[in-house]
Amino acid sequence: MSTPILEPTFSGKSPFQPSRLIRAIIWGVLVFLALCVGLEAFARTSVSREIFPVRSLGSYHAQFEIKWFKLQEYVQQHGGVDVILLGNSMVNTGIDPDILAADYKAATGQELRIFNFGVEGLTIAPVSTLAQILNEKYHPGTILVFTEIRDYSALNGNETAAQFLDNDWFRYTLGSKDVKGWLYASSAAAQVILPFRNWSASGFLDTYIKTTNRVDNTTASGYDPDQQTGININIAPDPNDPVEKEIYAMFAQYEMDKGRIQDLESIIALQNEGVRVLVSEIPVFPTYYAYFGKSGSVVEAYHQQIAQIVADNGSIYLPAVNYRLVPLNGRVDNHHLNYKGAPVYSQLLAQQLADLCNQQQICLQSATEGK
Repeated sequence: MSTPILEPTFSGKSPFQPSRLIRAIIWGVLVFLALCVGLEAFARTSVSREIFPVRSLGSYHAQFEIKWFKLQEYVQQHGGVDVILLGNSMVNTGIDPDILAADYKAATGQELRIFNFGVEGLTIAPVSTLAQILNEKYHPGTILVFTEIRDYSALNGNETAAQFLDNDWFRYTLGSKDVKGWLYASSAAAQVILPFRNWSASGFLDTYIKTTNRVDNTTASGYDPDQQTGININIAPDPNDPVEKEIYAMFAQYEMDKGRIQDLESIIALQNEGVRVLVSEIPVFPTYYAYFGKSGSVVEAYHQQIAQIVADNGSIYLPAVNYRLVPLNGRVDNHHLNYKGAPVYSQLLAQQLADLCNQQQICLQSATEGK
């Protein structure tokens, strides 16, 4: 008797078909990717910018980030930028680029796109890094850098500079292989989400509202007007005040640090890449120089030295205009200009630059001229 041959039976399921768990994982990943793509697409719209005006690169310095994104929008709207004004908070509150551009055009006939990239708290050291980044990304025709005596003290601004540059975005932008830096630089969605990274902090809401107001307060060309009016500006800082005492001590033995001088020289050296670099200074009230001695010899020596350094490196130094030309009620304190002083100084600066152009044929260079 022969043994019957049993035919294989099939349940309808392939042994190679993914299980429900695997299918669920695949669908979950697909949905997540779709949400990411949708969020990224939304974050790049104008609607997103209206709802979430604050964006971040992961930096602690919200005011720098405001300038960065304002410049991006400015370039998108105007097709580029011709002149970048670079420096610290004195530049931020002290120059209205729209007035500067209008008055310079009236005097020279040259129409230029000018942006104010003054950033609070920075000395010439981190400013030199910013100059490199801005030149590589936006290729302006002219960088007008504003420097001042404090920039060259080796004791001033080191902690701020280190904190400012200790950032994934900066490391990536400067050439390091940093995944987080790449994400922060490339993803609009990440830039929208990052401002909320400290949402659980007790003061988060107040900080976010304050930053939102500052975004609104900063003009499309980067000018951040200060509404305050200073008092007792003509009175020198009190050397017995604990805070002022520390500043007096910092500048008591003032000399220009070689490393800081090299930072300025590195900005001027960008001229080798086609950008014109000019160096100037915001007109401060004389009481600002009280930290550097009563005789004024230190300040005078500084101005002579900085002018020589700029000339030796093949650039032009524009001394600050006479401080008396800016009304006293146009100042926040003895070195910052306010919403009344900035328009006055912007007009004076435009005339100073126009004279340089008309009399010496050294003009602000447009983005196309230097390339």
